Amino acid sequence: MKKNTLFYILYIFAFAVIAVNTSFSVVKSLTPDINNLPEGEFLTSSAYQKGNTKVDFYIVKNSFGTAIRGETVLDGIHKNIYWQTDIENVNVSWLDEYSIIINEIPLNILTDKFDSRRGTAIFSDGVLAEKITEND
Repeated sequence: MKKNTLFYILYIFAFAVIAVNTSFSVVKSLTPDINNLPEGEFLTSSAYQKGNTKVDFYIVKNSFGTAIRGETVLDGIHKNIYWQTDIENVNVSWLDEYSIIINEIPLNILTDKFDSRRGTAIFSDGVLAEKITEND
């Protein structure tokens, strides 16, 4: 009797571990993280005229299409702030040292990020994207 009880406890514990791992894997795959993007091929760099602030842009091409990734380089620290799919070019204009407009999307490079995958429905015709902040 004791062996059967121990077997059931181990069985339930193993099932719980598998269920938790599976649920975390599904959630992670459905919520894209802008910090885990493919590196891509260097496209261009844009720097603010009066400071040491710059954003490097990379083009990522694979079997799904093309995308542009933008990363800031501040004090030697690289941080992804921009990801837009289905494009091959980037237009950049600076408003001030920390405010930039990338393909008509205004961002503060210290606090904002843009990810075109966020808010996209699986069966939608267009891309609904949103600007995300550090708190997301």
